[in-house]
Amino acid sequence: MSASTGTAPKQSIVSRLQRAWRLLGAPPEVRKVPGSVLVALAAGLLGLAASAVTVPSGWAMAYSDAQSHLTIARRVIDSMAPGFEQLGTVWLPVPHLLLIPLVAIDPLFHTGWAAALLGSAALSGTAAGLYRIAARLGIGRAGRLAMLVLLLANPSVLYLYTTALTEPVLLLFLVAALSGLSRWALAPRRMSAGELAVFAGIPTAAAMLSRYEGWMLALTGTIFVCVVTLRRTRSLQQMIIMAAGYAWIPALAVCWWLAYNWGIYGDPLEFMFGPYSASAQQSSISSSGLLPTKGNLGLTLLTFHSSVLGTAGVLLLVLAGAGLLVAAYRWRLQTPGLVLWLTSSAYVFAVVSMYLGQTAINNAHSLPSTWWNNRFAMTAMPFFLLAAALAVDAAGQWLTWKDNWRLQARQVLRAGAAAGLGAAVLLQLGWWIAGPVDRAPVLAEAAMSAGSTRYSTEAAQWLAQNYDGGGLLLDESARGNAIVPLLGIDISQIFLRASGDNFTQALDNPAAHARWVLLNVEKDGAPVNSGPVDLVDQAFIARPSARASYRTVYTSPTHAVLQRIDR
Repeated sequence: MSASTGTAPKQSIVSRLQRAWRLLGAPPEVRKVPGSVLVALAAGLLGLAASAVTVPSGWAMAYSDAQSHLTIARRVIDSMAPGFEQLGTVWLPVPHLLLIPLVAIDPLFHTGWAAALLGSAALSGTAAGLYRIAARLGIGRAGRLAMLVLLLANPSVLYLYTTALTEPVLLLFLVAALSGLSRWALAPRRMSAGELAVFAGIPTAAAMLSRYEGWMLALTGTIFVCVVTLRRTRSLQQMIIMAAGYAWIPALAVCWWLAYNWGIYGDPLEFMFGPYSASAQQSSISSSGLLPTKGNLGLTLLTFHSSVLGTAGVLLLVLAGAGLLVAAYRWRLQTPGLVLWLTSSAYVFAVVSMYLGQTAINNAHSLPSTWWNNRFAMTAMPFFLLAAALAVDAAGQWLTWKDNWRLQARQVLRAGAAAGLGAAVLLQLGWWIAGPVDRAPVLAEAAMSAGSTRYSTEAAQWLAQNYDGGGLLLDESARGNAIVPLLGIDISQIFLRASGDNFTQALDNPAAHARWVLLNVEKDGAPVNSGPVDLVDQAFIARPSARASYRTVYTSPTHAVLQRIDR
């Protein structure tokens, strides 16, 4: 083989890398942003690599809520009472609907890979969407790449996107909606109301049906469309047309959610005031004196920003602060500035909901001091990431503007700045890795959740190894009992609280329905607000004769497994 033949593949690789480098710095086009596909692929592969660590280790299932989300999605298609009513009202439906095709495959459901695959796709879309917004804002290659590195070199981000929690899906659609709105506002070709509905209205509706931060975006997004349209056209009629074009699909999504609650539960506001609603949960927390941020702005800001600091990192927040100063100077209230401030809607929602007592977050700076819901700070990440990208871009432009400096000097300074930023990222990443559970609130609360459900997890694993057929009676809504994926049992064989009449009948006569029983036996010794009491355990206490039909085959400080005595 000739030397020229051997060097051809190397030249091909080099040329491809050069082309990719050019794409990542190319300005946005009318309809597309060069480099978006490349960013999406890289982020998706990194998400899969992170999943290869968290899923086999069990970390992807550490959060009890993650297992609950997988169970809800599976119940829709496989349970004693399958159907869309299994979506419930505790959480909004889109994350569960997206999980359904994946949880239908047993190995993906029982291991958590269903969530990891969806999360990797969400990370891919989130990264590409942020990249597109940055490009539309006129941020160059250095700022875009710095933003992506700050996103993808964050252990909390990578971990969360491997779980079944709802934040990854929310961020996917929030960023997609913001990307659509930025294109509508900043692209040279003006989009029609119909195009605005497709590229911004649909993802906004999906965000609204993922988490309630999406409702805030629908409100602020509509105001944004009104302001930008009035500036462009000075026409009230055009403002109404464009605002309606953006808002009608999100409005339809809200109507569907109200109709769903009305049709299934007889109350369109069941999701707000029902027994499993956030309002009911917060009322219980408040009555226990565990909601000190309610009405206390100082404690609210301290608690939330402690979560933000631990989740986002010092480097990102420092750059974001500099970027906000640049935005205030460069854009003021011009359209690009409005786009950036629009990305803060979820951040504002989080702070306001904490202050009003609708959300509880606990960390090292809260009262009480523990770990809970720190992942909510993740919704502020798009705002800080884009602001940081602007800061890096402004620094790069400042170096370029120094025409009196020699070209070589400018190149050295830019290389030094890039190396410094890279070193800072590595230093921060190393600091996180050296003590992830102590230094990253999201990982800390995941570890705490796993620790608090240690005994129920061990009971589920024992039952998975020893189960040999027959029905299982389990109150999956009781504290510590969100372990259904770990059981390895067909859900159609499990009498769950969500099974409705089937569950009630099994409670009335357990031996006639269930060969196995898994129950929480903590009773009143459980921590405050650790979850509802176990209805199965209460039924056995109320009717000791029912317990006589079973023998205890596994026990732990919090859980027991019973097996029916078949004569």
